[in-house]
Amino acid sequence: MKNMAEVTIQIVFLTAIVLITGCNSKDSVPVKIYGSTTIEPIIKKIAKEFNEKRGLEIIINGIGSNAGIDSLIEGKCDIAMSSTELSPFHKQEAHNKGVPLKPFLLGYDVIIPIVHPSNKIDAVSFENLVDIYKGNVKKWSELGGEDTVIDVTERSSSSGTYDVWHNHLVPKIVFSDSCTLCKSNSSILAYVAEHANAIGYVSAAYLNPDVKPVKVDGISILENDSLLSKYHMKRPLYLYVNENRFKSEIKELIIFLIISESGRDLIRKSGLFTN
Repeated sequence: MKNMAEVTIQIVFLTAIVLITGCNSKDSVPVKIYGSTTIEPIIKKIAKEFNEKRGLEIIINGIGSNAGIDSLIEGKCDIAMSSTELSPFHKQEAHNKGVPLKPFLLGYDVIIPIVHPSNKIDAVSFENLVDIYKGNVKKWSELGGEDTVIDVTERSSSSGTYDVWHNHLVPKIVFSDSCTLCKSNSSILAYVAEHANAIGYVSAAYLNPDVKPVKVDGISILENDSLLSKYHMKRPLYLYVNENRFKSEIKELIIFLIISESGRDLIRKSGLFTN
């Protein structure tokens, strides 16, 4: 709660600065936003609306969270999108280069287990998921479904979504022939949509009608976001800035993203969750 209070104070302060100084964005250089591929499509939608209202050119490049932070530290972008908190490495790197990084909480990404639409299973317990990914439960019949082997899909260990899933569910695993490795949210969606016995996990922002989301511990987070605090598999999403290069255009954009009702509404419609 302390971090959220600090962010609120910062935003109020930034609002005052923008109102006092103004922002002639049409005469400004483009604002560059690099980083998380999870956040990228959401920021693109919001940036389009902001550009229409303010006339500010925004360049967005989804190169991954770590690469985005690297770019911010190196001065190659103005805002870094990140689906993880700063690593000890990046904290040290920023300190060594005299770059004070400031985080702003954009919202929360929720990771949802998915199955094929024909699967009888539409709810599991958290312990069920643990047992499936540990290999202790191997057939759907053990959970009340068909007498077929569960086709477990998995993400690469370099994936931020993988980190969230296994940090909350089970320790990171060594891939074996019993798992089907998928490279992205989209590839897991495609695989589960085509394989009746498959189970996978994706960011809620990527869900589509070709798969069925599964309730966990009776919580349908997609229908009741007030239960966010009780939901296991979630992660905060951040925007990072360099305080030494925090020009007025960036302040105005951050304010639009973080506190404007228009920006918050676009974030929620994009599949993220906000407090």
